[in-house]
Amino acid sequence: MSIRLPDHWVWDHWIVDDGAAYHMFFLRASRALHDPERRHMNASMGHAVSADARSWELLPDALVHSEGPAFDDRAIWTGSTVVKPDGSLRVFYTGISRAEAGMAQRIGWADSVDGVTFERTAGEPVVADGRWYQKWTPGSGYDEAWRDPFVFLHDDGRWHMLITARAKGVDVRRSGVIGHAVSDDLDHWEVLPPLSEPSVFGQLEVSQSRLVEGRHLLVFSCGDDMQLEPGPGGVWVAEGAGPLGPWDIDHARYVRPEHLYAGQVLRLRDGEWVFSGFDNIVDGAFVGSVPDPIPWGRVQLVER
Repeated sequence: MSIRLPDHWVWDHWIVDDGAAYHMFFLRASRALHDPERRHMNASMGHAVSADARSWELLPDALVHSEGPAFDDRAIWTGSTVVKPDGSLRVFYTGISRAEAGMAQRIGWADSVDGVTFERTAGEPVVADGRWYQKWTPGSGYDEAWRDPFVFLHDDGRWHMLITARAKGVDVRRSGVIGHAVSDDLDHWEVLPPLSEPSVFGQLEVSQSRLVEGRHLLVFSCGDDMQLEPGPGGVWVAEGAGPLGPWDIDHARYVRPEHLYAGQVLRLRDGEWVFSGFDNIVDGAFVGSVPDPIPWGRVQLVER
């Protein structure tokens, strides 16, 4: 059963398995805004649970914007969730603020012991380092991309965070890179140089690094408005040498059906890999729902 809410649009989402249940976190905004473009500045983080990653029970929202002044007092954007060593959940997320009209993005986190109620626990957000990443300045025309943290435990024993970022001093339609930060304890993060070079994409949104059937894949999203050579496809898959790359991003293939965005690849408990994305634009109109996942073996990957 997909997630389609009569009173809210639903878009970017991610799923984590805590061993007892699958948890889906998703961005949501009221349809009372009328214009779906307004959803970005009014997004909160919804939450649902499932026994099979298909039939979902809605829970209270995980996070809404803070009262402020704070880095996340305007809206909550996309992130990822990990099961901590003690079995509790930590959700990483992107925050935007009223002070900068949502133009600068920062990364924070919140914890839950019961899997329902989340409390902010980040002392200071993780911010882009101007030595390698493009920072926002008033009048620059583009926001400061530092969002969509994807956190995973690497074989080196450290936690790694992949981040949607822009390379410094590069044409905007080539500037999309995978930002990088590392931590030994999930609480203290060191920002490092990007894991990828500028390519034919102006943004690598909602990225994931997955080892699927023996192949290291980088899954990311980029619409035609931020591609150097605009064309079909919203979700892209690039092959790489390892979980931290390097990846052949210039030769990434796109996922069909093309109307899906913010793609996610998930391994279920039975070992099956599935693909999920939200319903974006269909027949010229924004849909804003999450359909049933597609078995990975049925996903079509198409050359540019």
